[in-house]
Amino acid sequence: MRRESRSSGEAGVSEILGVTMLLAMVVAIMSAVVVFLQPFVIDLNDQRAWAAGGVTAEQLNNRLLVVADMPNGTGLAHETGIPGGGINVLFNVESWTIGADIHGNDRVEVHRNGSGIVIQSDNRTAESVIITADDVIQGTWQLDSMPALIDERIPYTSILQVDVLDRNGTVIHRWAEISIDGLRLSSPLSQGTFDVDLSNGAVIKNLPGDDVVIERFPRLSHRTTIDGGHTVRLVLLDIDVDPNATDLNRNLDMTSRGILNLFDENQARNLFLHFEVGGQTTVEPRYIDHWTAEHTLRIATGDLGGYSGFGPKGPLSGADGLTFHSDTESFGLEVMIQRVKVIP
Repeated sequence: MRRESRSSGEAGVSEILGVTMLLAMVVAIMSAVVVFLQPFVIDLNDQRAWAAGGVTAEQLNNRLLVVADMPNGTGLAHETGIPGGGINVLFNVESWTIGADIHGNDRVEVHRNGSGIVIQSDNRTAESVIITADDVIQGTWQLDSMPALIDERIPYTSILQVDVLDRNGTVIHRWAEISIDGLRLSSPLSQGTFDVDLSNGAVIKNLPGDDVVIERFPRLSHRTTIDGGHTVRLVLLDIDVDPNATDLNRNLDMTSRGILNLFDENQARNLFLHFEVGGQTTVEPRYIDHWTAEHTLRIATGDLGGYSGFGPKGPLSGADGLTFHSDTESFGLEVMIQRVKVIP
């Protein structure tokens, strides 16, 4: 009887040890599986965040462009949201400078000199300038000599416009500086943050460890008209966000604030375009290459005859700005600013 009791006890202990060892093996295997699969799980989560962030940005940009084309005061609501991420305002993310002769035969140049503005008229037909800041006229200045310097600091938020007039009061040259705000959508990843900038109609994606990808460029183009002429068209998009807004990662009300026509000319000449894009040093050269690729190719082959399109104004790098090369003396010029107000 005692021997049987001892055998039963040993069997019970053996069963407990067996179960314990089995559980230990299961835990060890599960731990190994977790350790083995963890990088794949992290990568999968990053892929989901990357895809969701990209789709959300594209949808939001498309909505902004739709609202920008709507009549002033109309708009729509857009449901957005980035899990664990955010949407921030990019204040003054782009600056555009645009100038062109729009009447007469004079060649006028306007440029910055520190805080002042310099005006040069080759034929000296420029008599005065009117400066407007954010739709408010700041004053009229007479041009007594050339080059003329208006050494005054004129603050502005969005648009600074200089109209150069001849003795008859006709605007012969227009020059403008435009400051543009945008949005940045950020999605957290395991290493870094996936950012998508919505700037002036463009979509710029920045994935940690990869080159910046430009999915869509600003809307600068040119076309040939029926009569063989040319028209340059630039559509800028400025996003106005309530400065008191702190959380944009939610439903957004977007309202069109109308379109401001800076240039609507049939006889433009001597076009000057210059832009600066904040945040990414590689964006500006790629913009320039996108718009001047054919000009660069023609330079390389020595065949610029009959070329109509954008090219550098000065160094081939385009660092000093762009101009428009045309086989006609003048061309049409359309420059407009679309404005969209965004309220969370």
